[in-house]
Amino acid sequence: MFHEVFNASESPMFDDNVLKEMYLEYNTACDRLVSNPSKLLSFVEDYVQRTGQQAEPALLAHRLLTLRKLGQAKGGLPRLRRAYHGRN
Repeated sequence: MFHEVFNASESPMFDDNVLKEMYLEYNTACDRLVSNPSKLLSFVEDYVQRTGQQAEPALLAHRLLTLRKLGQAKGGLPRLRRAYHGRN
């Protein structure tokens, strides 16, 4: 059985600070962002524009999900502010 060796240096290094800033600006839950192809593509295009890095949508989505799982306290995605429209 042949196993492909994964080389971490071949995977893209995303700028997490830019991703966090954009995540707050888009104000869309991570799961909704990565599961909606048009929103994800727009997010990726914006990321490429800001950083000049090429990014595959699937890899960027994976990075966003990884940051979400880390949580804000461990350097992951910050919590989004929800609009409660007068509710407590």
